[in-house]
Amino acid sequence: MRILIVDDDPVCRRVLQEILNAEPDVQTTEAADGNEAWTLLDNPSRRFDLVFLDITMPAPDGLEILARIRDSQILRSLRVVVCTATSDRGTVSKAIQLGARRFIVKPATAPLVQAQLEKVRAEIAADGPRRGKPAGVLAS
Repeated sequence: MRILIVDDDPVCRRVLQEILNAEPDVQTTEAADGNEAWTLLDNPSRRFDLVFLDITMPAPDGLEILARIRDSQILRSLRVVVCTATSDRGTVSKAIQLGARRFIVKPATAPLVQAQLEKVRAEIAADGPRRGKPAGVLAS
C-alpha cells in the first residue's frame, strides 16, 4: 500500500511514518506542506492508495488539498484520513462537506492509525482500488 503523509510538523510526520512503516506492505512518502503534497498527488507517475492529511498547514491548507483531490477526475476517489488537532466544528464540518469520512485527532497513536489502516485495507479488499472510479461515500 502506497501512503502519502502530509503534515507541516516534522514530529507528526515522523510518528506516522514509524507507525505505518512497521506494517507489512506499506510504503510511505512524506510531504511537509500542501504545495509539496499537491506536486506529488498531481504527478501521473506517482500513485497513492491512501493519504494521511493534516488540516492546519500553511497555504494551501489540508482543506484546500482535500478540495483539489475531490475536484480531480483522477484523484477524487482517493482515500483520505484527516489528521487534526482542531476541534473547531466549522473546520470539521468543511472537511466532511469535502468528502472526509475518516479522522484521527492528534496526537496520532499506533492503535488509532492501525485501526484506520485496517478499515482502508478492508475497503480495498472489498471494492478494489478507487483511483479512476467515481467518488462514493466511504464507510467509517
